[in-house]
Amino acid sequence: MADKQALTFTSSGAKAQYIVLMGLFRLAFLNRYLFGIFTRMLARFCASENAVLLSLSTGGQFKIYLNDAYWTRFALYRNDYELEVGAIIQKARGHTDVFCDLGANKGYWSVFAAPLFRKVFAVEASSATFKILAENTGHLSGVSRRWAAIYAKSDEELSFVNVHNSHASARLGDDAGSSDNTETVQTIAIDDLLPAKTMALIKLDVEGAEISAINGARRTLLDGSVLIYEDHGSDMACAPSAHLLGLTGIRVYSVQNGLKQLHSVDEVLAQKGEKYTGYNFLAGHKDSALLAGVLEGFAKP
Repeated sequence: MADKQALTFTSSGAKAQYIVLMGLFRLAFLNRYLFGIFTRMLARFCASENAVLLSLSTGGQFKIYLNDAYWTRFALYRNDYELEVGAIIQKARGHTDVFCDLGANKGYWSVFAAPLFRKVFAVEASSATFKILAENTGHLSGVSRRWAAIYAKSDEELSFVNVHNSHASARLGDDAGSSDNTETVQTIAIDDLLPAKTMALIKLDVEGAEISAINGARRTLLDGSVLIYEDHGSDMACAPSAHLLGLTGIRVYSVQNGLKQLHSVDEVLAQKGEKYTGYNFLAGHKDSALLAGVLEGFAKP
């Protein structure tokens, strides 16, 4: 297990709020849903600017506001977030100068990757979330930020739903609930985001728009870029993985315990055990030098 990450509190009020949240978190009967409710209720009585700075293993700091029920849980754990993704990012160092954080949310992976790569592209579709992404990465000279939605084609305008109680579940579409907020966002295709002949490591987390995003990255994949993408546990058809497996020359890998090539949807499905969990997978063209470098990195003892 990784060492506990250091925390810095933005104020004494933030420290007090954190201590209360830690107590709530440790109550055995509080599942993730209930913890979210209690986090939001407590936030009504605390300053909205209360936050912690979480020191990441690569050297950066990620700011977490304590009214954020999703990210606050990771501040309480104080362990690296999605260890398998962090391992891939670190194995890619030296094999490419470019990292893309697409569906960047509040910038965790951008902050994590910034010390390791010459250039980081961070793209986020929610305007409110983008503001915090900019706050977390604004001081990092190598990070380029863009408010847009990753999609098959660029320069279209689409509806984006900001889920009222979970920014991590925001998505493209017009199926907003009564308490959700919908805004219009411009699209950008990965092939237009990255110059031709650029070989990048791409973290893709676009909440159900993966296939469209992949269709907008055909040239980029042929140029040797590698995808870390999510295939959700609730998707029994494993749609993004099935789509990638159907593309000529593309290889798909599980990432939970090292890298293992998967050849069928059934093998992908076997990697997913929890319906409410998102699972990360790796994909790249068989001739990609970056993919070869990452595989070699995991093969070394």
